[in-house]
Order: sequence, then C-alpha cells, then structure tokens
Amino acid sequence: MFADLDATIRSLMVKYAPLDLVEVDISFDPPDREWSGRLSRPTINCFLYDIRENLQLRETNWEVTRGNGTVISRKAPMRYDVKYHVTVWARVVEDEHNLLWRTLSALARNPTIPSDVLENSMQDQPFDIPAWVGQPEHTPANPSDLWQALDNRIRPSLTYVVTVAMDPNMSYTTPVVLSRETRLNRLDQPQSPSQPVSPGPTAP
Repeated sequence: MFADLDATIRSLMVKYAPLDLVEVDISFDPPDREWSGRLSRPTINCFLYDIRENLQLRETNWEVTRGNGTVISRKAPMRYDVKYHVTVWARVVEDEHNLLWRTLSALARNPTIPSDVLENSMQDQPFDIPAWVGQPEHTPANPSDLWQALDNRIRPSLTYVVTVAMDPNMSYTTPVVLSRETRLNRLDQPQSPSQPVSPGPTAP
C-alpha cells in the first residue's frame, strides 16, 4: 500500500502544484549525499521516514455481522500516520524556493487527499484520508539528526503526514448461540460415571 500512497502523492502534486514531469522529477528515494549528487534537474523528494499508529483514532470495538447462521466478529481498521520528509532540490536557489512554495501550497490546499488522485489500493480506503503539512507537532525535534544519518547537508524541509487505514485481518467466525443449557449437581452426591466400570475378575 505504501507504493500506492507514493503514487497518490505524486498525482496530487502533479495536478495541484501543478507540475510538468518533463521538467521536474518527484522522487521517494532517501535523499542521501550519493542520491543528491546524481540529480540533473529540479526534484521534489518525499522521503518516508516514520510510521506510527494514530492512537487518537484507535477504535477498540469489534464490528459484528450476523447472517447465515454465523456470527462474524472483525476488528475495526487501524489508523496509521505515515510521515514524509519533503525537500526540493535545484541548482538555483530561486528555483528551489519557488518550487518549495508551490509544493507547500499544493499540500496545504488539500487537508483531505482528493478522490481523483487516489491510486490503486488507496481507492479502497474505508475512511477519508486526512493529511497535514508543516505542523509543529509533527516536525522532528532535531532535524539535523536526520540529515546526519543521511550524510547530507541540512536544507529547508516540510513534514507531510498522511493517515491511512489498515485492515488488521483479525476476524473469527462462530456459530450463532440460540440457547444455553445449565446442569446442576448436588455436592453431597457423587456424579455418575460417564463410562461403566468393568467388574474385576471373579475368584474361582
């Protein structure tokens, strides 16, 4: 599904920035020093670097469906925040800043990912897909740590967070219980054995 989410983000930026992919690349590779050294034209990089469950949207109830003599219990979809580190790369600073602004504008104008850009499995999401860009609570506490890990120079960046649903595929099927039977036994009387006891050998 993450590959389909990448394709969806690409479609969103192409349509709403808008971008011409003949002139601008969109990459999802880690923006390390080796990668940036190979660039030949302006590029928007969306690096997926963190995935965490959204606990505020956690649903603890189970969805129960009855029919055809069975009861199917299914755990509700789990919601995950997928975080991207978005940067822009160009040879001229003015071009870089202009492209970064257009990227920010396209992402900020769509607090929910539009249905017309959803790719493949993203079309099957059971909920709307909210997204945030540049929110303080989502920004890494120390961005320089990330750049150090990537072995590259720090540069302006946006944190883009998309919340997607995942079916945990945790379900079970049981027959419908229509009645119950309760058996009581007196404590002062021994229970009857379930199997007859064979008599011992007869003395001659």
